Amino acid sequence: MSANTRPDGLPKGLGELEIYYGLVALYFFAFGLQFVLYPSIVTFDLAQGGAEVGAAQTALTAPMFALLLFGGLVAERAQAGPTLAGLQIAFAVPALVMSALISAGAMTFPLLLAYGVVMGSLAAFMQPLRDAALNGVVDREAAAGRKVSLAQAATVTTAVQIGAQIVGILVARLADRFGSAPLLVCQALAVVGAAALALKLRAPKPAKRPRRPAQALAEICEGLAYAFTHPIIGSMLWSAAYVGVFIVGAFQVLFPLIIREVYGGGAAELGALYACFWGASFVSAVVLGRVRPLRRPGRALLICHLLGAVVFATLAIDKPLWGFALSTILVGGGAGVAIAMSRTITQANAEPEFLGRVIAVYAMGFMGGAPLGSALVGIGFDVLKSFGLGAGWVALVPAVGLGASALALALFTPIWRLEPPALE
Repeated sequence: MSANTRPDGLPKGLGELEIYYGLVALYFFAFGLQFVLYPSIVTFDLAQGGAEVGAAQTALTAPMFALLLFGGLVAERAQAGPTLAGLQIAFAVPALVMSALISAGAMTFPLLLAYGVVMGSLAAFMQPLRDAALNGVVDREAAAGRKVSLAQAATVTTAVQIGAQIVGILVARLADRFGSAPLLVCQALAVVGAAALALKLRAPKPAKRPRRPAQALAEICEGLAYAFTHPIIGSMLWSAAYVGVFIVGAFQVLFPLIIREVYGGGAAELGALYACFWGASFVSAVVLGRVRPLRRPGRALLICHLLGAVVFATLAIDKPLWGFALSTILVGGGAGVAIAMSRTITQANAEPEFLGRVIAVYAMGFMGGAPLGSALVGIGFDVLKSFGLGAGWVALVPAVGLGASALALALFTPIWRLEPPALE
């Protein structure tokens, strides 16, 4: 073994954790592109109404909700590297098909919905597998002599995820100049690169487990029972559910509609607003990763949700675009802390044998709530518009819901009182 090689055979300075960060970065760069391109195509290119914009986001998120538990089972049964690589290759194909359709002038709203369904279905299997793989990466890095905690790795992963997503969002702003088709090709190439890195993960092949349908159903039920009865994880599931409704779903529909209706903008303005949100999230996550772990992570999570509700309510007030951007930055800064805290609390408190299913159930909260939030905001926008009220007024719906839900979680669950021993 050379002096420049680690005990596990990898070069010094480039461990498996850096490889993991790299594949996360490439995937979320592609996700950032899609984050802007998908709503831009339906809102600006196809000029659909609020209900249709909500339906498009539902097509993307509903399959994840339906399939995430099966994705959690796959995460516990499959070898992370090869399986992630295959899923990411599959993820590239619909983007290339959509690029070709747009170039040929053949894109329609039903085809866009089909794209959303396919991408959401693939993501349902990819997300639990990728997130659960982090625990094994940290364990193998520790065995190779590298001291890194799960909390540190989760926080850095959050920063990498957000930073890469920002880059993708900024690149997507070029759609106004060059069109969506070439950027969809970039999206596909990024996930192909992530697939190549995934093959370098060193996770061993898991022990064979029964694959009978009845056994799979029994394991799903077992995972659900564990997640919902665990005092900490169960509370985090409810947090994920209301965030899915009042932030994820509302955010995906509210922003493009306000940009179009209030400011007369397009993909460039939408990308700039999303970049403000995720840029603030990135900064807060980086700062969080460079300080000592917070003594009350659950309290920080809930305070961020409450502040986010207040800022959401301000969107109902007419303001210049820079004022909208400032509100977005404030919400984004809190979101960076909340994302890091929720990831750390959930993964640190799940038993290893349930980790994949817990991550899947947690993600189901987001995905299950997101279609409802998208539909509420989309329909609410059309109703308020019929009464002559501006697009910003519909922001009061997620503002009130988010604030009330966070208060309930603080009063009736242990999350507000959670201390570091539960995170060790």
